[in-house]
Amino acid sequence: MRKIYFIRHSIRDTNIKHEVEAPLTDDGYDLAELLVPIFESINITAIYSSPYNRAIETIVPIAESKKIDINIVTDLKERVIGTWVKDFDSFTKQQWDDFDYLIEDGESLNDVRHRMLRTFNTILSRSTGDIIVSGHGTSFAVLFNYFTPDFGYESWRNMTMPDVYCLTIYNDIFELKRTKLKGG
Repeated sequence: MRKIYFIRHSIRDTNIKHEVEAPLTDDGYDLAELLVPIFESINITAIYSSPYNRAIETIVPIAESKKIDINIVTDLKERVIGTWVKDFDSFTKQQWDDFDYLIEDGESLNDVRHRMLRTFNTILSRSTGDIIVSGHGTSFAVLFNYFTPDFGYESWRNMTMPDVYCLTIYNDIFELKRTKLKGG
């Protein structure tokens, strides 16, 4: 049996417009610290992260407490939206209603799912034991939807920053559960 802990990044500083470089807010850093107690008694063998600063900064406290290096994986990045979207909520709902819907220079949710499944399988094949994967809401949500079709648009909308989900793998059976943050 293996456990894969998916951690959605904490609160991002929206004043920094560069998607990859945006750091966490002060509150985001404080919330990231609250993740450490969740993993105190769990034997984590490896940590993987999206290359985005907010995803890395979210798991630095855990990595430091465990004395584990963070492995950066480019394909754990967030969904590429493409050209500017004026009504983001409508755009996102349309994508969840039609996994092939995309706009110029963007990714469909099916594109994201294929990228995330390929990346997830690569990470699983290169690691052993229980691991942490840090990343983004949409990219995780479409992966979760693959394992648990009940995880859809409303589940995605209810994700928090940060958020922790544990995927237990046992004899090719996948069980996904959300983990409550202590003190959060």
